[in-house]
Amino acid sequence: MMFRRVLLAFSILSVSCISLSCLFAGEWPENYVVQENSTSPDGHYAVLVQTADASGDENDVYLADVKAHTTLGTIKKVDYFEHQNHRSLLVFWAPDSSYCVVQNDGRYGLDTAVAVEIKADKLIQTQIDERIQKSLDDVMKKRSHEKEMSGDVAPHFRLGNDRKIRVRATSQNNPKQFEDVKTYYGLFQGTYDLAAGKWTVSDARSITADQSNALDSAYQDDFLTHILVVPEGQPAPEDFSGSIFPTEDQKFEALDDQLNAVYQAVRSVLPPNRFAKIKQEQITWVKNRDASKSVEDKSKLTQDRIKTLQDLLW
Repeated sequence: MMFRRVLLAFSILSVSCISLSCLFAGEWPENYVVQENSTSPDGHYAVLVQTADASGDENDVYLADVKAHTTLGTIKKVDYFEHQNHRSLLVFWAPDSSYCVVQNDGRYGLDTAVAVEIKADKLIQTQIDERIQKSLDDVMKKRSHEKEMSGDVAPHFRLGNDRKIRVRATSQNNPKQFEDVKTYYGLFQGTYDLAAGKWTVSDARSITADQSNALDSAYQDDFLTHILVVPEGQPAPEDFSGSIFPTEDQKFEALDDQLNAVYQAVRSVLPPNRFAKIKQEQITWVKNRDASKSVEDKSKLTQDRIKTLQDLLW
């Protein structure tokens, strides 16, 4: 009788595990891979997603200890598999690898953003997208005088070792650019303090289409690290996915265009009295850069100036 009870209990447990796709704590899930560009700066952690071939109705996403080859837990409010169409999953890490923000995008913009802290190999998760979305929607409703108005959000994050998440996000209500739809644009600027568990700075306001375009370009920190000169006839590195130019002159032109976009973005967010000082600095800086003898020197100076101006946006 005792043997039958044990056998019955084992059978029930086995059926439950099959139906719920259960995974023992810490076990590395089958048919999962490390999401592109999701590894922490220290190489210790990464986000795992299910492969496209194995994806099913539920596509949980895990934070894993890649060195120990174990998982720390699932990430809330995220349903994604590798190379999913019209979706994206981005991961931003603090420099000390103690926490990250997982950005889950839908077809036209942000779906969820979850801050994930790692403490004693356990996850503490905070959803931060709701405040961003609501603030931008309120701006658009006020501008359009509509009771309901929602925009598609494009967020940008900077994480510090101080456990403060700095957020900049643009939004617009007409992603398909229909001619008969009035388009409104908004900008959110805020700081979420993980230690305090609240937003310590939060501001949203209406902006123009030109300002939105300049800001979206200016917030792209990875442009400067993904730019390369490869002369015609020479092969480009197989693993390089950035911008490639055949000459240093063309690279400089692209950098100069980026500098102009960042400069216009700074102009749109800084108070007039503060921007007046930046404008005078920029005039002097341009004269000094243009006096450089080589285009390589001009490119280097332009890259440094872009970084300096980008920091003013945060």
